[in-house]
Amino acid sequence: MVRVLCAELQNVAIQQLNENPTNISDCLDRLRDWAFKQPHLKVKLDDQWLLTLLRCCKFSLERTKMRIDLLCTMKTMAPELFKNRDPFLPELQDLLSMGCILPLRKEDDPAAPRTILIRMLKRATEHRVNDGFKLILMTFEILMNEDDNFIISGSKVLEDHKELSLKHIQMVTPTVIKDALTFLKSAYPVKANSFHIINAPDLFAKAFDLVKPFISEKTVKKVYVHTDESFDEVIPSSILPMDYGGTGGKITDLIVEWKLKVESYPDWFMQDYEFRSDESKRAKKPIPDGLFGLDGSFRNLDID
Repeated sequence: MVRVLCAELQNVAIQQLNENPTNISDCLDRLRDWAFKQPHLKVKLDDQWLLTLLRCCKFSLERTKMRIDLLCTMKTMAPELFKNRDPFLPELQDLLSMGCILPLRKEDDPAAPRTILIRMLKRATEHRVNDGFKLILMTFEILMNEDDNFIISGSKVLEDHKELSLKHIQMVTPTVIKDALTFLKSAYPVKANSFHIINAPDLFAKAFDLVKPFISEKTVKKVYVHTDESFDEVIPSSILPMDYGGTGGKITDLIVEWKLKVESYPDWFMQDYEFRSDESKRAKKPIPDGLFGLDGSFRNLDID
């Protein structure tokens, strides 16, 4: 069984994602039939998860198969990000308590994208980059499980760079940037509609220069640097935290709310790691060590 969409969101799925509500069951059956024939993959087969991937790939079965394979392969090749995702680990508890990444509350518009607040906090530099990226992936997976707006209408990212420092930049090497963007662009079923940068110091230009070589011109055009508080035109004040001049609750309350949400998922994260690839059983050439030395279609995979 899958969640029933409201009329407004269903209309977006039909018009923008090629969804045909009468054909969903057949698509799910075809994906499951394919998955059973892949000896190297253990695929999560629940209806809602497969539908999420189909929507992400605009109901192209071939693109969905490639994405499933890459998602499973990621877990095998990058166990440091997926094997131990207990929300109660001290490093994750500290990051959750800071509120580095906070999904804001939903907009009144039933078909609106979800807004994600990311804060570049000074204290976060005390942690490894992998810990921060792990928490980002955990956050996105919860939204993928629970929020149809996030999958169908996408997301708006609000980035507060007030505490951006040279240490942040030094921690994020070109390899880390490339790997992170490959995860998010080619494997995870997420769609960022726009990025809104606020409180950007002069240092931000140097940080953005590091990222530009790894993203398309199309993505660069989605980045907006706000020099004043005019971003309320793209992010309604009703969901903007009071700390940013809105009426969407206090940051401290949002931190507690989201921390409790992530802490409710320990069993899910543990079970999710089981859905991965066994490269010894892959029929084609095994994928080499280092996830992003991928061959063939994975290397060239380009999904909007």
